[in-house]
Amino acid sequence: MRKLLIGALVLALVLGLSKSSFARVGLGVGSRYHVALKDIPGTDFDQSHLSFLGGLRFKVMWLVLDADVDYRPKVGDVTYSVTPKLSFLVDILGTGFYAGAGIEKTYLKWASEKGEWSGLTYVLQVGREIGLGPLSLVLDAYYEPTSPSLKDIDTNFITLGARLFWYF
Repeated sequence: MRKLLIGALVLALVLGLSKSSFARVGLGVGSRYHVALKDIPGTDFDQSHLSFLGGLRFKVMWLVLDADVDYRPKVGDVTYSVTPKLSFLVDILGTGFYAGAGIEKTYLKWASEKGEWSGLTYVLQVGREIGLGPLSLVLDAYYEPTSPSLKDIDTNFITLGARLFWYF
């Protein structure tokens, strides 16, 4: 519940600043490469894999709110997974380098069972946004700490991502 409250407060803060002339909204697509940090016993889920995503980026001066959905195709025993994520980031001194944290919740569809939702987990995120006119290339890294849900699977991953945003 505390994580949802923090997310709601961040969303209210950014939306409150949306009337600023510095506000920009971008629509983005990209992919991420997930690198497992250790083996997960009893499954084939320990392999590194690629995922695809789409999302929105809302920027007001040095504040950034990322909302995206990550789709991971078949990996081992998992038929697919879908992960909505909301991150609050801070552009460090307007340089295009940013850092922050977010929350996410993953839906896993197992090959032999029904799908299930994980609990909310934190994500640490750092990156660089490179402006290309109305487009921006976003290169970032995520750290997903261990989640105590999803059949006791240790989802300890480092994720590298590249996204292209179109600001309108």
